[in-house]
Amino acid sequence: MRFLWIILMCFCGMASSQAAGMLQAKVTRVTDGDSLWLEPLAAGAPIELRLEGIDAPEICQAWGAEAKQALAELVLGQQVSVKTVGRDVHGRTLGTVYLGTQNINKTLVQEGHAWSTRYKYDRGPYVADERMARALSRGLNRDGGAVMPRDFRRLNGPCLSDSAPQAAAPPAPLAPVAVTPPARTAYRCDGRTYCSQMRSCEEATWFLQHCPGVKMDGNRDGVPCEKQWCRP
Repeated sequence: MRFLWIILMCFCGMASSQAAGMLQAKVTRVTDGDSLWLEPLAAGAPIELRLEGIDAPEICQAWGAEAKQALAELVLGQQVSVKTVGRDVHGRTLGTVYLGTQNINKTLVQEGHAWSTRYKYDRGPYVADERMARALSRGLNRDGGAVMPRDFRRLNGPCLSDSAPQAAAPPAPLAPVAVTPPARTAYRCDGRTYCSQMRSCEEATWFLQHCPGVKMDGNRDGVPCEKQWCRP
């Protein structure tokens, strides 16, 4: 009898472990290229999920908006399966998202919307997919100027957080506040050198005129980023 009880307890423990590792949910919000919010199909609170094994551009850096849009087009409003593996340092659930049999984490890297995550000397689980995307010049690999998020944060600091659900809007100010574009002196040489890292023609022109080592004027006519920002 004791032997049967031990077997039963082991079986229940295995079932519980498997259930804890797999989640069926609906994607209710996409925060950026590698994080989103889930509503479990079973009872439970909303879950913030960080896609495990990939690193997408910060939302405020070049290709950040495109990466977010790509993830939204794949899964927003969809019912997905998630294989969870724990939590990150910010308390978010880590996991791999599947739409049917499609590995969404892997797809984002294959299409050039994210990198395979680096762990010191380990180049992560999707390094082969990343190399393929780079060879085919897909997504953020098109102009060769993509900067990994950790390098972007080191040079520019983090973007303003957009990972939590939006709270109620604060009261409107009593009087409108005039907003003026930043002065040219607001720019500074911060290590950015490519057109994909610029936000306007004015910014690209300032960098070309003031910063060493920039690569924004291939035909050397004094006009930078003619394809992206300073179009004739």
